[in-house]
Amino acid sequence: MWMGLETQEAQAAAQGVMPWLPPTGKLTLQALRKLDRPLLAWAPDFEAYRFDSAAYYAQFADEGLSPLEQHIAALPPRRGWKLERVWAPDADSGDTHVDEYEKASVTIGGRRLHPRDLDTYAALAYEYAGLPEEDDFSAPDDDLALDDLTGDLDTALAWAAAGVCVLQQSLPHPFQDVLLYGDNDNRPAHRILFAYASLLKLKDPTAAAPWFTALVYLNPPDNLGARFHAPEGPKDPSFSR
Repeated sequence: MWMGLETQEAQAAAQGVMPWLPPTGKLTLQALRKLDRPLLAWAPDFEAYRFDSAAYYAQFADEGLSPLEQHIAALPPRRGWKLERVWAPDADSGDTHVDEYEKASVTIGGRRLHPRDLDTYAALAYEYAGLPEEDDFSAPDDDLALDDLTGDLDTALAWAAAGVCVLQQSLPHPFQDVLLYGDNDNRPAHRILFAYASLLKLKDPTAAAPWFTALVYLNPPDNLGARFHAPEGPKDPSFSR
């Protein structure tokens, strides 16, 4: 059994385990070869960092829960993890931050980036797909189709896959705890996973399904709307909470 869970609880949790993406493909291998170390990840050993799915979903009991949410609500409290974040410089960045980022940057696929900067992997995936920024494109009522792409889906998926594989170096597998989006430093992990799942869905909806499911297990508040793409999630995209 995993992490002290009873057998039945472990089997339920296993349904939402983040899939393992084999580190293949030229871009992924290049990124991993240039990765100096994984992102730091840790689970504070305090009760305050345990996420109680049952208590969270109880506040929505009157609204009804989807089968996916019912599965997650039945899990025992799980440890909440924190992830190191690498911030790409922006217009407000100081010279020190810019210099440090540039010093750590490498060339991957002809682009310069910090090899642990998950946000940049996601941004490049959307850029190569010819799609808008992920926050605009992640709304649950979006009906994204191949016709919406103005770029190269295969190249976009390769960038998203490279970012996912970088993330995989930092978390134990199988990972069945929580990585809450409410912690700002955890958000790039959700964005790269959502980018990969969303782009993969355009090519192979069946293969993408477990990634959306895993995103909800990782973060039951589901800030990006992955539950609306998961097979057992809510079916009404206008439903929100």
